[in-house]
Amino acid sequence: MNTMTPTGAEYGPDEVVVDGCPVRTVVVDDSPIILKILSLFLERQTGFQLVGTATDGHHAVRRVVELRPDLVLMDFRLPGMNGLEAIRQIKARSQAPAVIMVTADDTPECRAAARAAGADGFVGKQNLLTQLRDAIRKLFPRTTL
Repeated sequence: MNTMTPTGAEYGPDEVVVDGCPVRTVVVDDSPIILKILSLFLERQTGFQLVGTATDGHHAVRRVVELRPDLVLMDFRLPGMNGLEAIRQIKARSQAPAVIMVTADDTPECRAAARAAGADGFVGKQNLLTQLRDAIRKLFPRTTL
């Protein structure tokens, strides 16, 4: 993940920027509804830029390599390659982005598996937006969510 730098004149004093730019984010989920909810959520947040989406683990890894985001929101259950394996592959790369696992499977076992795969945060879909705000604030403390 890139290091944060002081904000430029075009950003407010409490907005997050990474290397002088908004936090570049990729959203990965096989549900069109969840993709839309997360995309709209991010588009409405100051200091964040949605740079891409993916609907399976293989596509997610390719998008991360191609787009070089600062943050990835990754579903657990995906067709083809699951979210855990996608996280492992993403985190094995140099300058890997922060990854937050987003899943309906909010169990201690899933949380432990996500942590072991390299996830930086975990969010259950039951309280998605509230938990997501908290998880992002932990990774990017200067956010104004």
